[in-house]
Amino acid sequence: MRAVAAPLSLLFALLFSLTACAQDSGQFKEGQHYQVLPQTVPQKDDSKIEVTELFWYGCGHCYHFEPILNRWKKGAPEDVALLKVPAIWQPVMEVHARMYYVAEAMGVLDKMHQPIFNAINNERKMFATREGREWNPDLKAIETLFNQQGVDGAKAAKLMNSFAISSKVKQGSASQRAYQLSGTPEVVVAGKYRISTSLPGFKGKSDGQQMMLEVADYLIAKERADKG
Repeated sequence: MRAVAAPLSLLFALLFSLTACAQDSGQFKEGQHYQVLPQTVPQKDDSKIEVTELFWYGCGHCYHFEPILNRWKKGAPEDVALLKVPAIWQPVMEVHARMYYVAEAMGVLDKMHQPIFNAINNERKMFATREGREWNPDLKAIETLFNQQGVDGAKAAKLMNSFAISSKVKQGSASQRAYQLSGTPEVVVAGKYRISTSLPGFKGKSDGQQMMLEVADYLIAKERADKG
């Protein structure tokens, strides 16, 4: 009996696996788990399938999504590129977007990205001062944070209001509008598909952020197949 039971168990496992795959292939639906953008946004690198995340350093959901996204990135195929766009729809968000672009311009994004997240979410530092309706970078606080990470804080503070960083902010805002993103975190695949936990298919899901990346994987496979 043991000699027969093993092959039968393997057969049942195989049938279950095939059934699960068949179900998964139709698991995610347009309008439920993702939206097709009215117009495709050109990718920066056509040799890659780009996955773009819209985030804000002051967003608690983005803070919790970051380690999930990092784990996903480590296992992403070589033909997939992860890009990030800082969200801007409030003045204080522009200050934080500038911090991102400054770190990127200085080549220290790997050093500064998580510390900025930590300082804003855990230490409640905004790195901005308010005068009426205006929000301005708190250059002293920004310089201190960069210095703490072994980065030239004076240079970072000087770049905050530079023309180059202002241009990056404008480009990022244009991307946000083109992708029709309105919340954080949200993800766009191949400049065609928008994924958001605000969509109906995510309602009642406790693992919505992980599910976003499962939808992204599904759409990456779809894009790869469409390319042939």
